[in-house]
Amino acid sequence: MLFDIDGTLVDTGGAGRRAIEEAARLLYRRPDIFDDVAFDGATDRAICRAALRKLERPFDEVEIDRLLDAYVSLLGPEVDRSQRYQIHPGAEQLAQAMVEAGVLLGLGTGNVEAGARVKLQRGDLNRFFTFGGFGDDAEDRAALLRAGLRRGEAILGRRAREVWVIGDTPKDYAAGHAIGAKVLLVATGRYTRFELAQHEPELCVESLEDPRVLALLERRLDD
Repeated sequence: MLFDIDGTLVDTGGAGRRAIEEAARLLYRRPDIFDDVAFDGATDRAICRAALRKLERPFDEVEIDRLLDAYVSLLGPEVDRSQRYQIHPGAEQLAQAMVEAGVLLGLGTGNVEAGARVKLQRGDLNRFFTFGGFGDDAEDRAALLRAGLRRGEAILGRRAREVWVIGDTPKDYAAGHAIGAKVLLVATGRYTRFELAQHEPELCVESLEDPRVLALLERRLDD
């Protein structure tokens, strides 16, 4: 199983946006370049690329790296002092149950890995996820999920019999199906369950507390 982070496992209370805007203020004196950039379901590199275009000057991949490095350096303190940080309902319990049942869990997130680990650290969730596909691997969400899948299969020593992608946006759905995975969409992000259900994922729930989510584990163990 490959889990998205923001909106799926945790809500950092806006810490990520505050950190990236502060990075842009320090580097360019332009925190406003992120004002109209869509963050939901986007990869970190895609977010930075869209913002840097507003500077109306040439930039390269090194400039994106520079902005991301500044962002990651500011993210930890922002997450630590966020008053609205929360683990989404059912996320920790589901991860614990999956690990205890021997299911291999990974991350499938547009966050660069350093940022992903910071966001999970406050909730002590890194212990469940030993590998993943990250924004460092690719700007395209399907490509980073493939990277995560390859790492998971390397740990298993075989092809995965069944792959699930768990996320909270239509982009998680599209990327999951692009790699041949089944998709579980959860309405703990900005999209409602009704909006997510229009994409016809294999399962769509209000939260990961929904008993149908753990039923997936029980069916898996019965196979």
